[in-house]
Amino acid sequence: MEIFFSDIPEEGLALSGKLAPDFFNLTGDDSIKIAGDVEYDLTLYSFDEVVVFSGHVAAPVELQCVTCLDFFPYLADFPSWQSEYDIEEKEVKFDPRESLRDEILLSLPPNPHCDEMLDDRVCPKAELFSEFEHDEDAEEIEAPPEGDDVWGALDQLGNKQ
Repeated sequence: MEIFFSDIPEEGLALSGKLAPDFFNLTGDDSIKIAGDVEYDLTLYSFDEVVVFSGHVAAPVELQCVTCLDFFPYLADFPSWQSEYDIEEKEVKFDPRESLRDEILLSLPPNPHCDEMLDDRVCPKAELFSEFEHDEDAEEIEAPPEGDDVWGALDQLGNKQ
């Protein structure tokens, strides 16, 4: 889907449609799986050195939980999505799919937890990590009193020569 900058009118160019999941070029080893077509309804505006996109983008994906490593469904829905494309010197056209791909992937949650993102989901591995969570009743470790030379032993090692 290449668009010539000269084809974008001053009032903007409306684009809507669907993109097949394969345009993401993800491998089977990725922690993200595209579960269906990416739907977009965008308006493009061209200025001197930049093209601005705005509109709605939605992509059904499967994210891998960072705790249990199970995949779970997630709708990446961006109702007020915006992005920019910098126009290079002597460039006359561009493919907006590249910007869409990058922006969608960068907008996904970086550390997804299935039990936090799905209602009625209990992560099967969450109990393994619960013992490492902060216990409010636990005794806090006190800092050494000011005036104690905590580096003194190391300083003495450096003086032996």
